Amino acid sequence: MKNYLIALLLCITGVAKAQGPPPPPPGMDDEKIEALRIAFLTKYLDLSTDEAQKFWPVYNDMQEEMDVIKEKEKDLRKGKEIDKMTDEELNKMISSHFENEQKMLDIKKKYLEEFKKVLPLKKVALLADAENEFKREMMKHARDKQGPPPPGGGKPGGQQPTPDADH
Repeated sequence: MKNYLIALLLCITGVAKAQGPPPPPPGMDDEKIEALRIAFLTKYLDLSTDEAQKFWPVYNDMQEEMDVIKEKEKDLRKGKEIDKMTDEELNKMISSHFENEQKMLDIKKKYLEEFKKVLPLKKVALLADAENEFKREMMKHARDKQGPPPPGGGKPGGQQPTPDADH
């Protein structure tokens, strides 16, 4: 049972990390990334000057609320070794993770209604695509600057799949 929970938590954590912001590319600070985000989303959503003036304060408020939850999520596992945790501690960590995920969803739902007040529905619908595309572009830029990924394909411990793993 404990191994099942550990595997589940590792999968969840991997998904959460994949959904979070990519690490900043070399040579880019937070201000530069934010300026790129503003330019990218403004262009992708084809925001008029009036739309942009209304959209960005709402978007920034949403990001601030989500950043609080992202920090809680990071702190959830910080300095903890899963192999040394009790089942009770693991259950608490998993429950807290799902609570954080629910809070993120609640924030998105709340701001969906706010975005509908300042943008046409078509642009609201494109927002998630725009954010995902921006993340992809940032990760691509980071990969291009850093070279090929390390061996292990991003698996914990750098493990490579064995040829007969499925047999």
